[in-house]
Amino acid sequence: MKIPLQVYDFAGGLRAMAHFFVRSEKPKLFISVRAIIDTGSPETIIGLIDLKKMRFSPIKFKDLESKKYPICMGGGEVKTKILQEAKLNFGEYFECTMPIHIPVEEISGTAQSTILGVDFLTKNNLKFFFYPNKREAYFEKENENQTTPQTK
Repeated sequence: MKIPLQVYDFAGGLRAMAHFFVRSEKPKLFISVRAIIDTGSPETIIGLIDLKKMRFSPIKFKDLESKKYPICMGGGEVKTKILQEAKLNFGEYFECTMPIHIPVEEISGTAQSTILGVDFLTKNNLKFFFYPNKREAYFEKENENQTTPQTK
């Protein structure tokens, strides 16, 4: 199964981008996000840009059970809390539940975008293909009942 991504100029260069919805029951959250696929980032983090689009205050996350984690991002460090049961929905293609980082403090002077990190790829057993010359990118997930040839 292929999950299509978009490729366009963003932040000074061609980027593979994913558009999806994030849903949570506690705290109540429903947000449409545009994320950079970043294989150099170990963590998935919702950017303040996307949180601010929906006029969402980081104060709402004070009741999250996790402690504050420092994450390096945009040349600085941001404090985050973990939203344990976030549902990520990629339309008719794919849906998953996983923990994601939510910033609770802002890095001054930087625009913090949403990032899909390696944790997303690993947890969901996805391959990532990016061919910038043809502006093509997608995630690929093998069917669970599909078998791979055995090596002898």
